Amino acid sequence: MIPASVRADLRRWASDGTPYIVGGTIVASLGAYVFQVIGARALGAAAFDPVSALLTVHFLVFSVLLLPVEQFEIRRVTLGRSGGLVAVAGVIAAGALGACAFTFFARNVYFAGDTTYVFIGFVTVAGNAVMALARGRLAGVRRFRAYGLVSGVVATVRVLLAVAFLEWAATGPSVGWALALAPFVVLAWLPFRRGAAPGAPRQEEGAGRFLSGFVLASAASQVLLLLAPIAVGLITDEAGLMSRVFVTFQLFRLPIVMTQNLMARLLPPFTSLAAAGREDLLRRWVLRFAMGAAVLTPIAAVGGGFLGPAVVRLLFGAEFEPSWQVAALSAAGAVLAAVSLLAGQVLVARGRTMLLAAAWVVGFAVAVASLIPSFESPGVRVSQSFVLGEAAALAAILAFALRRPRPAEQ
Repeated sequence: MIPASVRADLRRWASDGTPYIVGGTIVASLGAYVFQVIGARALGAAAFDPVSALLTVHFLVFSVLLLPVEQFEIRRVTLGRSGGLVAVAGVIAAGALGACAFTFFARNVYFAGDTTYVFIGFVTVAGNAVMALARGRLAGVRRFRAYGLVSGVVATVRVLLAVAFLEWAATGPSVGWALALAPFVVLAWLPFRRGAAPGAPRQEEGAGRFLSGFVLASAASQVLLLLAPIAVGLITDEAGLMSRVFVTFQLFRLPIVMTQNLMARLLPPFTSLAAAGREDLLRRWVLRFAMGAAVLTPIAAVGGGFLGPAVVRLLFGAEFEPSWQVAALSAAGAVLAAVSLLAGQVLVARGRTMLLAAAWVVGFAVAVASLIPSFESPGVRVSQSFVLGEAAALAAILAFALRRPRPAEQ
């Protein structure tokens, strides 16, 4: 029996644009796979290597630096505050500089010596920064339908540009430019237009501490997600095992990818609740997340162990098929990570991103400590480490979120 409060939330979400966020997320996820398949098939494995490196840089910059910018913008707009532009510009500049520096100095290692990728890297960060700020503005004013459409349309345009550019020149930079230019489509929704005439001076929103904590939390969570494939290479030289673990973890990333967009749906109302001092409702949501993790994690483990190896074999070939234990643990850990991201929105809504960072650091420390030698195979050991780390991070996030903030923290 679904509680009345949950039914009321579901009815409200069904009519406020939330289905567009869900649909846009699904389209974006499928579009990302199609984009990679088109590029890989057109270029071949060797020529696609630079694109793979560019995609990795794009993913890390967006997840670690630009997603916090989007979340800051959502919170700032929801609260009707001003300021924070210097700190936001600093984060974006750091992302652009880091991407350009990496693509330049590693051009002979990862980018076939082609300096074109330096310019592509810069435009990629710039485009995604515009999209992050625009989506933050859209979610902050609760244009959830537009937010969902942006996610789906950008992914679709990226695929169409890749097809068009590859027809013109079947090269890695053609795929790279499709990746870089697609996010600018967000400007078609006019996200930066003024919603109202300027009134009384608004309270400034301090961005430094918020962004510092969120960036640290994002970095720790992403390193935890990447830990298993890297750790395999450190503890064993078994041929092919790193690839099997990598593609298995990539397969089960879908809950995490979907969660990143759903965060934008939760943060505005959570921020309003935190500002109004409605801690009872926020704590109720935290308990819902805890219950969701308790129910969904075992289901994911069973489903992942039963279906995961066959799906990986179907998509990537028999040589990439993981053991059922690795598949089960990967699926369970992905669910824990997704719930952690959602529950962490309570801390973000309160502006307590340093506590969020501390929780993810705890999870990372537990994961590393659990890598000590055991009787399990290397693949199972690193997968267990991933699950334990995600469980520890979630437990810490729930504990911090359930704690009643002191008046000075609200």
